[in-house]
Amino acid sequence: MKNIRRQTLKYFWSHAKNFKLLFAGILVSFGIGVVINDILAPLLYKNIIDQISNFTGDRTLLLGSLLKTLFYIVGIFLFGEVIAWRMGGFLLIRLATKAMKRIFDDCFSKLQQHSFEFFANNFTGSLVSKAKRLVHAYDRIEDIILFDFFTNFIRLVASITLLFFFAPIFSFILIFWTLLYVWGNWAFALWKMKFDRHAASMETRTTAELADAITNSITIKMFARFAFECQKFFRATKAKLLADVKTWDFGEIANIFIGLSMIIVEFLMMFFAIKLWTEGTISAGTIILIQMVMIAILRNLWNFSRIIKDFYKSLADSEEMIEILYTSPEIKDLDHPEKCKISAGKIEFQNISFLYEGQTEVFNNFNLRIKPSEKIGIVGESGGGKSTFTKLLLRFSDVTKGKICIDGQDIRSLRQEDLREKISYVPQDPILFHRSLRENIRYGRLDATDAEIYAAARMANAHEFILNTPKKYETLVGERGVKLSGGERQRIAIARALLKNAPILILDEATSSLDSKSEKLIQEALEHLMKRRTVIVIAHRLSTIQKLDKIIVLENGEIIESGSHNELLKQKGKYAELWSHQAGGFLE
Repeated sequence: MKNIRRQTLKYFWSHAKNFKLLFAGILVSFGIGVVINDILAPLLYKNIIDQISNFTGDRTLLLGSLLKTLFYIVGIFLFGEVIAWRMGGFLLIRLATKAMKRIFDDCFSKLQQHSFEFFANNFTGSLVSKAKRLVHAYDRIEDIILFDFFTNFIRLVASITLLFFFAPIFSFILIFWTLLYVWGNWAFALWKMKFDRHAASMETRTTAELADAITNSITIKMFARFAFECQKFFRATKAKLLADVKTWDFGEIANIFIGLSMIIVEFLMMFFAIKLWTEGTISAGTIILIQMVMIAILRNLWNFSRIIKDFYKSLADSEEMIEILYTSPEIKDLDHPEKCKISAGKIEFQNISFLYEGQTEVFNNFNLRIKPSEKIGIVGESGGGKSTFTKLLLRFSDVTKGKICIDGQDIRSLRQEDLREKISYVPQDPILFHRSLRENIRYGRLDATDAEIYAAARMANAHEFILNTPKKYETLVGERGVKLSGGERQRIAIARALLKNAPILILDEATSSLDSKSEKLIQEALEHLMKRRTVIVIAHRLSTIQKLDKIIVLENGEIIESGSHNELLKQKGKYAELWSHQAGGFLE
């Protein structure tokens, strides 16, 4: 992406600008705090030193004036620290937390808008890491801009103006050195950013490797690949280590030059201050004033080198997620979608063509009509187009040519959310949320009552096993539902689909890989689920589809056979061949 840094800052500002009053309050508070602490206080200290150095009478007579000035100093410090800086801090807390919430919410929303293929091509752990780094980067950049860039700017302008009234040479030295110092740091940070970007990508890779290994921990144990995975992860952490060492080493080298430049400017300022004092041009108090101002500036500008590095490192940390946020979703809704009128469930594939990833042809001028409430099975060997068929119907991918209509409406003219509300989908391996059984079933219809949830669970043959769990319907199922067996997850998915009560039902290998008892329970549940709906069953186990109205056989994206179970057996074609291979294992 071009101008990625500009896009990142623009993105951050798009969220922060909603809180302009908070911004204004922070700038005023911090500005007052800087002027009081770094300008007014040194002036009062100058006044004390000048009174002491110039007084020649009885020193006790000076005590009252000095104490009065000292109380002024305490008063302005209290106002600056306790009121101005703390007020700015409280305002900043509210600005930061509100803006970070907006950014996190935006990451969640925009990630969810991406297609099925996007998530298939990206590690879950990697996406989580990128989103978290973006939010943390905003927090750091906001602090840098307000606490450092702004306050240092106010401090420098005020200090240069102040010193100009006592001896202009100090202002000119400070201006020249500051410009050179800031330019050098900025140029170095820009050059170093490529190393920061590489370090960020190594961190993403390490997080992704860790998440992938944790997700597949059972597979690692089953295949005794602990040592292999350790070595793989160790290689990733070593690459991260080398990237971090390189970027940190460059930072330390920069600190050497920064330290030298500060020694030089400190020497020059004090040299001219002493020279002017010996000439009687400035007072001893002015030397103290210059020293206090320089200490404040050098202390903050020493950090400025780190601040610049942190600023660009934060931008580098943000880039991966910003690129995702500015990437348009692969499947987009129309600006003015039609109102969804799907009710009967009549489905038509009209001369559709589809290229997988724009290259591999899956369908070419494919046609299919499914009547309302008709129940069809789709079979065929792997790679024949069965999975792509369901993805296109659910708009996980869009057709390359032609159109898919449901009840006369082109599904691309509808909001994806509206379309999918009308389709229930039960996959081969349902993935549940790490939430309670009640919440997982209610996901089918969020406004469902408990009575409706129990009724759906009974029809799905899930109620009995739920009552045997430790907390019944409040039992947590674990990440992806790992605490449940395959048959139990399947029945929860069916209960969820029953509760959704959509006019179209897709069963994708819904009973494969189950034991006989679980399959029998699920088959009974499916009979309830399939009533009065248009049903599409994707199946390898042909015994599960022999009673359907129609069975179609897909091969290389084409329908090579179509008919009822008995009709297809009589044709002695591909279906009959597949059936004969399973003859020993089907239910009569």
